[in-house]
Amino acid sequence: MRMSIAVGALLLGLALPAAAQKPPSLEIQAKAPLPKGKYAVDLDTDSALSRELRRMVMEKLAARGNQVGFSGGHVMKLQADLTQNFAGGRTPESVLTPPSGPAPQRGDGRPPLPERPIRDLAPKAPPAGETLRITLTLRTATSGAVAWVAYATCPVRDGRAEEVGRVMIDAIFANPDRSRRGEINCPL
Repeated sequence: MRMSIAVGALLLGLALPAAAQKPPSLEIQAKAPLPKGKYAVDLDTDSALSRELRRMVMEKLAARGNQVGFSGGHVMKLQADLTQNFAGGRTPESVLTPPSGPAPQRGDGRPPLPERPIRDLAPKAPPAGETLRITLTLRTATSGAVAWVAYATCPVRDGRAEEVGRVMIDAIFANPDRSRRGEINCPL
């Protein structure tokens, strides 16, 4: 019985279109609601974008009635990664291309080895924008155990990472006290 349910679920998963199988752009794993008390928001990497996103998270926590600061209490770790996306497949650089016409032969009947690689000088595909990923991890003040984690991701175009980050943080703190998965209405 269990085997037939597992096979049915697998077949259903294979039958879904690729868009439906795409991972969610927002996921919150809450063992419990965000606790009351003081919060310190710690950065994983220090950058101008990370500091601005930390400010936004601290505003959201303060709006919930929590005291915020740079030390003490519950520690929320903020990791913000802005990565470059590239369009297209492999680049044509350093790809050996066969000569046009019949292949020349060596004395033993085999084609000669190329003297050097031939490079295609066609321009590379332009970047396809960037992706912003935000991870917030909350450790409790009493035990230091992970009590809450939020993941969010959105595409970024035209250097609008700060604006996109605000939308992502708003989506996380719209209902942070329960576990959920879903999509963010990312601005394009």
